Amino acid sequence: MKKWIVIPSSMIAAVLFCGAVYSANPVKLIVNGTPVAAEVPPQIVEGSTMVPIRAVAEAMGADVKWNEKEQEVTVDYADRSSLEQQVNLLRSAIVPTSAGQAVNGWAEAVKGRNGAVQYALLSSELQRQTRASYEELHWVTGLSSPWVDSFEVTGGLQEGNTSASYDVVFHLKTSTGSAGEGTVKVTLEAKDGKWFVTGLQPGSGADPLDGIVVLP
Repeated sequence: MKKWIVIPSSMIAAVLFCGAVYSANPVKLIVNGTPVAAEVPPQIVEGSTMVPIRAVAEAMGADVKWNEKEQEVTVDYADRSSLEQQVNLLRSAIVPTSAGQAVNGWAEAVKGRNGAVQYALLSSELQRQTRASYEELHWVTGLSSPWVDSFEVTGGLQEGNTSASYDVVFHLKTSTGSAGEGTVKVTLEAKDGKWFVTGLQPGSGADPLDGIVVLP
């Protein structure tokens, strides 16, 4: 199923933002944190900022079509539930079947600053608690400096066949050399043969781990 938004030509295909705007500088168009270059740049007309709808809609993943006969602009968004189903299927394909694979996969994603993979390895409850943090970081975790140069998984303690905990030590580096290390305690639980991260607590030396999503 698709969602359709039809805009008659009698309406201006633009988004209006009222308020005081200084026209001395060019208006920047940013969608979800990413600058967008439009064929027709945003313009300030009588105190309102007018933004071309095609540039905005396509930047958000929509398909925009112009019907000259009907004088209509059609914006077609994919159904959200379909996208969520796609994400869930991809997630189920990468979630490991052992605790060791899960903790190493999470740590490798931290090293690669890949918040999407980190998030996919979390339990549903931990996803609810951390989603806002990942979105605020635009799914790119950590810092460009210092960065995670390497890591080691230590102190693994598996409790029966359904839960485990590990200490992950991240070794940090800058362009001038070593920048210390920080530890995260990672707890995991098994569900239906898959292992999910259920806890991310900062350990010793965690202060340098800015931008890595953990919970108190």
